[in-house]
Amino acid sequence: MNMKLIVKVPGSCGELVQGMLNDRPFLITCPINLFTTVTVSDKFSGQFNLGWKSKIMIKRTLEYLGIRKFNFGIALESELSHGKGMASSSADIAAIGKAVALSLGENLTANEVAALATSIEPTDGTFYDGIVAMNPVSGKCLQRFDSVPEYKIAIFDFGNKVNTLEFQRRSNLHLMNLPTTLDLNLVTTSALANQKILHKDKLREIIQLAKSLGALGVNVAHTGTVIGIIFAEDAIEVDKRIATIANEFKHIKFVTTAKLISGGFDVICNER
Repeated sequence: MNMKLIVKVPGSCGELVQGMLNDRPFLITCPINLFTTVTVSDKFSGQFNLGWKSKIMIKRTLEYLGIRKFNFGIALESELSHGKGMASSSADIAAIGKAVALSLGENLTANEVAALATSIEPTDGTFYDGIVAMNPVSGKCLQRFDSVPEYKIAIFDFGNKVNTLEFQRRSNLHLMNLPTTLDLNLVTTSALANQKILHKDKLREIIQLAKSLGALGVNVAHTGTVIGIIFAEDAIEVDKRIATIANEFKHIKFVTTAKLISGGFDVICNER
């Protein structure tokens, strides 16, 4: 048969915004250019590097498609740290569902993947095209933003891990209506509002220094340990600004600089 299929899904640097909208949870995705990659092929057998959530997703996908057996080899690789709020589990689950379906000659829409994924855990919709507001519990896409701003995001980590499956998704940020454009003031407000839920030491001081160095805003993983310091794509000497922040706040560790990108599935190889 000689089938090989590769599906990539981006992770995130936390969420741009997370809160409650008319008493229902929502988040605005923050997809970045770090990925989960799933390979399905008949050239090898077995399952490699799949966590228990990914294994459940295979089962749920097969049940949804009405197919009993999955006879291909499947392997997962990820550039995303787990337990940090980088949508690692969401990217894994989504990529698995899409790859399994495609390998069987079927296809799943982002809405269908979201419904399956949220049956396992609250989900970050980085697999939706573009940047979206979505309900992480139901998986429903609430709004799609027209464009993806060209931002660099310096990712810092406060350390330790958070079990997002056990962490109750609450928020002190309540909105009556979603913004029509991405508002970085709202992004920073959301980060600070989350302090009573999951405290990040000296976050306000970090934000003040970052903005004095030309940052456009700061976002956080609302159920994780990373924060993102957002710069314009054409900002110069970002490395020096990052070093200044790292030297001033020794309790956070610089991870990497990423780029805000459009979310979605990337099927980069499909041979039959």
